[in-house]
Amino acid sequence: MALEEFSSEVFRNAGLSKEHASIVSQALVSANLRGVDSHGVVRLEPYVKSIEEGGFNSTPDVSLTRAAPSTLLVDADDGLGQVATVEAIDAAVDAAKDTGAAFASVRNSNHFGTAAYYTQRAAERNCIGIAMTNVGPNVAPFGGIDPFFGTNPLGYSIPTNQSYSITLDMATSVVAKGKIHVAEEEGESIPDHWAMDQDGNPATAPEDVHALRPVGGPKGYGLGLLVDVCSGVLSGMGISPDVDSLYDDYSKPQQVGHWVGAIDPSYYRDLGEFKEEIDDMINRVKAISPKEGVDQVKLPGEIEAETRNRRKENGIPLGPGVIATLADLANRYEISFPVEIPQK
Repeated sequence: MALEEFSSEVFRNAGLSKEHASIVSQALVSANLRGVDSHGVVRLEPYVKSIEEGGFNSTPDVSLTRAAPSTLLVDADDGLGQVATVEAIDAAVDAAKDTGAAFASVRNSNHFGTAAYYTQRAAERNCIGIAMTNVGPNVAPFGGIDPFFGTNPLGYSIPTNQSYSITLDMATSVVAKGKIHVAEEEGESIPDHWAMDQDGNPATAPEDVHALRPVGGPKGYGLGLLVDVCSGVLSGMGISPDVDSLYDDYSKPQQVGHWVGAIDPSYYRDLGEFKEEIDDMINRVKAISPKEGVDQVKLPGEIEAETRNRRKENGIPLGPGVIATLADLANRYEISFPVEIPQK
């Protein structure tokens, strides 16, 4: 795909190896393909700035230790989060094939993109995949005004016999912070339930956002706390207030922690029977009568799978602000810009 090749070439010019540039580019463009544009190539520029200014180690020595049969420790060496987390989820799946389930803690890392990229990688190998990460503080705990927890996303994927895995990838805030950045990039307002200003009132202008709101009030607050413990405390990276922002200082690593895992259903029952029962559940859910204005009840990840198919066929639509940023990167490195990328 032209956009993935372009992104990879940008990363190679910025200093990444061919292998690492390919991993990160594939992860970013996969987000765009699924319609999660807030975590796609809109992140290309801040990643490049962090590489050039030294916050992201362009040549990390990623290390993996198997502390116990089902417990893996990964040190990202301040490299890009995608590089270390791909190694972590692949190793967790390998270990799960031996033990039934395995989990990997990643330390000294940076922004890792979407959780779905890793959980779907596990599902492709017939494992239930789990992934989560903490990020810098931008979500107010329920009842508070000031940011403390990150958007702290978590996700899972469940293998099926369908053309897609059941996949949930959610921020524990009402919305991912990346959507605020996209709105700001495009000069758009945001819904009043996404965030609050410094006085605790609804914020509709991206520049007025003081803190995001937790999804479901106290429920999102509780989930965000769990992600902080599994991702930050277990890895030794600390909780969200100890994590640096992707955008504040490009010369410093973020010091992010991740936590990923894999469960092999075949240790619990016959894999074929498991997937058949999952498919039966899918059929029964989709047979539910839809409410007015809805064509059909969808499974988690189904809409994104449909978007992926459509965008692979028709191309990835990008806003003018993102296109301008990509064009600037092309000019900086004197590389070809993929003109076939359609605009919105």
